[in-house]
Amino acid sequence: MIRTDLVVSEDGHVGRARRLAAAVAQQQGLPMAQVHRVALAATELATNLTKHAGRGVFSVVPGPGQLDLLAVDKGPGVARMETSMRDGYSTTGTMGAGLGSIRRAADFFDAYSLPGRGTAVLARWRNGEPLSGVRVGAARLTAAGETACGDMWTAVPSGASVAVALSDGLGHGEAAAKASGAAIETVAAHASLGPARILDAMQQSLARTRGATVAVASVAPASGRLRFAGIGNIATRRYPEPGAPVQRLLSRPGIVGVAGTNRAADSTDSWSPRSWLVLQTDGVSDRWSADDWPGLLRHDPAIVAGWILGQHGRGRDDACVVAVTGGGG
Repeated sequence: MIRTDLVVSEDGHVGRARRLAAAVAQQQGLPMAQVHRVALAATELATNLTKHAGRGVFSVVPGPGQLDLLAVDKGPGVARMETSMRDGYSTTGTMGAGLGSIRRAADFFDAYSLPGRGTAVLARWRNGEPLSGVRVGAARLTAAGETACGDMWTAVPSGASVAVALSDGLGHGEAAAKASGAAIETVAAHASLGPARILDAMQQSLARTRGATVAVASVAPASGRLRFAGIGNIATRRYPEPGAPVQRLLSRPGIVGVAGTNRAADSTDSWSPRSWLVLQTDGVSDRWSADDWPGLLRHDPAIVAGWILGQHGRGRDDACVVAVTGGGG
């Protein structure tokens, strides 16, 4: 099982980031011309982490109809983002291709930065049909010393809705990944069901694993409806629109796959093209406010997920953030 993220803290990590990105791009079936562009962007993103921030997280994130490269850090930030796009500009004072080469290599590019706080950069390549009516992005970091991540996510279209799930297998390593893998497979097989019924189905499919905490949302853009259910400690926030007060969506206590766990029940809320949903595992601190990051919710969901992970990842466990908003495909 390939690990798709890397902490970049020295020049020797740049080659590892490039090889990782190229390997995942090939696995996802991208044409070789695109694989080369992915590798180029990965090299530049990882180089920027070492030269500009000193340390950061580089991740390759396959998603529905897309392949993302994310680089996030807690460095000095970029005060003049557009200037950094120009060829030959480098924030370290040395000549470099800058972010402009990444933007040209990718099908889609986005970046967010706050001086003194850090930077998140996204490069994306299209790889099939995008989700209809919603946009989803995620960021993940595997626990140190592990080759498999116990935090997994998915987004599965079914009719007029999209099922989005985040699973945190108990502990970390291969056994945690097995539990979350079973949860994600269950979502794919039962995406047409409501969130609570999907969780019911997981009770059996995870019975021979160590179990997981799981949250499932069903977003129906056309009808303007969001349904949610969860078991365990996946923290979930809903924003009716950017700047609106946050609503925390509550999960039932328990562990999916463990006998005696109480059944979950669906909650229903409204959904609009400007709504946001953010889910995170306990590898990320929940003590943050979107109000502290001006304009963040005007960016791509992958940037939102990456920024939160980069700013509030605990650094001692698997960590994953999934962000969902309207306006897709």
